Amino acid sequence: MRKLILFVLCGLLATSCASGPEPSDGGNVSDPHSMLQQRPSMEEITSRYEEMQQKLRDRLSADLGLATPWINKGDPGQAACQGKELSHVDGAEEHSLDTWVYEGNIPDGEWDRAQQIAIDVTKEYGFKELEIVVNRPGDHKVEMRDDFGAKLQFGTKVNTIMSLRTGCHLLQSAKG
Repeated sequence: MRKLILFVLCGLLATSCASGPEPSDGGNVSDPHSMLQQRPSMEEITSRYEEMQQKLRDRLSADLGLATPWINKGDPGQAACQGKELSHVDGAEEHSLDTWVYEGNIPDGEWDRAQQIAIDVTKEYGFKELEIVVNRPGDHKVEMRDDFGAKLQFGTKVNTIMSLRTGCHLLQSAKG
């Protein structure tokens, strides 16, 4: 029985290694710079994500009747790309965009609706993956991801918070 299991595992490993990983954004993993060239520049993707966040804030406010405006808490940042194959590409970075806060929570009875609004809006911008991080009374947090590795976190407890970190993108100046 052990030999059979080992045989099956070896076969699976050989098959997966032979076919190799298929990048979701059409890039060539063996050439990280080429892969990043195919993605939007950091400036282009940042503009797109900021538009998405604005649309999400507007929809949440309108559909849930949030009385006070969202506050930009700032705190943007940039860092080298994560991942061994991308961390050494010149001109490639990951950015944290401004954090947005609604001073107040979204009540439990409205959370499912708020989460669905976030899913609907982010889907229009290529966010396909949803992870429920916390889901307990008075405390909710989800994370949505796109194919470029961006992560939008949206949650509510005392206040409602929205933050976004991009995936790895080349600065426009590095795209040539």
